[in-house]
Amino acid sequence: MTKGAALSVRDLVVIGDGGRPILDIPVLELEPGTTLGIYGPSGAGKTTLLYALAGLADQMTGRIAWDETDLVGKSRADRAAFRAARIGMIFQDHLLFEELSALGNAALPSLYAPRSARAAIRDRAATELERLGIDAGTRRVASFSGGERQRVAVARAMAADAPILLADEPTASLHRAAADALADDLIGAARSRGRTLVCVTHDDTLLDRMDRKMRISDGRMELAG
Repeated sequence: MTKGAALSVRDLVVIGDGGRPILDIPVLELEPGTTLGIYGPSGAGKTTLLYALAGLADQMTGRIAWDETDLVGKSRADRAAFRAARIGMIFQDHLLFEELSALGNAALPSLYAPRSARAAIRDRAATELERLGIDAGTRRVASFSGGERQRVAVARAMAADAPILLADEPTASLHRAAADALADDLIGAARSRGRTLVCVTHDDTLLDRMDRKMRISDGRMELAG
């Protein structure tokens, strides 16, 4: 079983354009395998925090440690290598390659993996697509609906079997039944495989299923449970 990573954030400040702080998180601790839902008004800094946790924010100070790896102190190249090895990301706008099939997109993590691991990643990608009800054939994702695209993005995040899952509004483009099914998949993957899941969402139904919840407003953490 995949073992989730512990998270320790201390005195995190993310700097935006013009040198203005846009996010200030004094402390955040997660045990391995915890699910955390982040909520709050639009533009509050939720996605900024998610990107910082992935090492995608360039101007930041403080500490973001996944287990013993502090991303703040790493170079861009080292952060990218860490993401490839340890993080599965689900972006709100999917970030799929239109000219590729569902399997071509879902298996993309194999391109950055050691040769010995590539076949297993492609197999997991195909399995996840089938489980999510997506045909892994030659049809290009350019013709997919928003819900189908989201499920391909989820399959891609799951394919690498990473211990950390970071999701940005994963149910936003789905109707209620599909959103509930996707929530089942995300939370089931976290709990059955021991992954640590951090999810930004406006979906109260999804939030209520998380182990912990945290509200962000104006770039600051207001409460956490």
